[in-house]
Amino acid sequence: MQDDRCIVYYHGNDWDGVRARQRYLMEALSRHIPVVYLDKNWDSDKKVKPFAGSENVTVVRGVGRWIMHFASRKLDFLCAPFCWWHLRWIRAKYRKIIFICAENAVRPYRYISHDHLIFDCIDPCFNREPEALAAYEQREHTILKDAGLVFASADTLRDACKRHNANVTLINNACAPEDYSADLLEAATIPAWWPTRPGKVAAYLGSLDWRFDTEVLLRSIQDHPEVNFILAGKVLKVVADKIDALEALPNVTVPGLISVEDGRYLLSKCDIGLIPFTPGEMNDAINPVKMYAYAYLGKAMAGTAVHELTTRPDVVSTGSTPADFSAAVAKALQRSDDPAHGEMLKEFARENTWDNRGEQAWEQISRL
Repeated sequence: MQDDRCIVYYHGNDWDGVRARQRYLMEALSRHIPVVYLDKNWDSDKKVKPFAGSENVTVVRGVGRWIMHFASRKLDFLCAPFCWWHLRWIRAKYRKIIFICAENAVRPYRYISHDHLIFDCIDPCFNREPEALAAYEQREHTILKDAGLVFASADTLRDACKRHNANVTLINNACAPEDYSADLLEAATIPAWWPTRPGKVAAYLGSLDWRFDTEVLLRSIQDHPEVNFILAGKVLKVVADKIDALEALPNVTVPGLISVEDGRYLLSKCDIGLIPFTPGEMNDAINPVKMYAYAYLGKAMAGTAVHELTTRPDVVSTGSTPADFSAAVAKALQRSDDPAHGEMLKEFARENTWDNRGEQAWEQISRL
């Protein structure tokens, strides 16, 4: 006998990779409905393999990579029979398949039988070259036309999607309280790279890439020599020279890519969190997950004037110029001494958990 229905989900990230929206939201939804998560990776033998991801989540490794493999060799006609053969058990087990696609490049929903399509629009196009942007937008228009329901993670993405699909629901990113439980925070020990000089700590945790605004940060570092600035995360080549220049300053620490445990220590022990994204259309479309993590730990924040931050002035102090951002850092440092502000941030985070987002999403999905 078939079960009622399930979600088949594809994003492109590995289930066991860095935890982010794709895993948190699917785990939250799996409390309501079985989830089949299509992992993009494959093992050394390149076989399609299902395994248990978490309770009520089955991860299937290999399908996404095989689709990309066929497409790169112009063998797209093999994708549908390949997917049917390796995923035929899903249709045999479930009466209805709800496909959630969270990217617009591979789009495996084209090859996998489903009854409803949901597009989870979570990113803008990061390649701003005209030809790449035009191709991205064309794919986006196609999936928006095909989808019966659309989720969008940020205001500007929602507004853009609504131009092509009327059924759009805003589902922002969120925090995961279980990642910062008291036991985990207590177990995190001081990293070897932790600054030895006294002073408050201003922390950034995330990729240091083309979105990272080194110019505004430089002014703040120079204006606040008494503050230790820690910029933790993988440094991409495109900004490596600028990050090296910042690291040469006496109050800057750049530990590179750090462990999850060191990240917990950093966020729990810092005084303020930094979100220095370069202002513009691309970063206006990013609802920063780090904002919710900082808030859950009661950390005052300073950010640049991107849309998702400027619309939350009680949560994040923002500035549009280097001088304004430096002033925002000063305001965040002042707020860090206010217990009431820290409690307000924690309450904001408690109202914006992935469980909350799962409930929002399920309310829409259950109507299909």
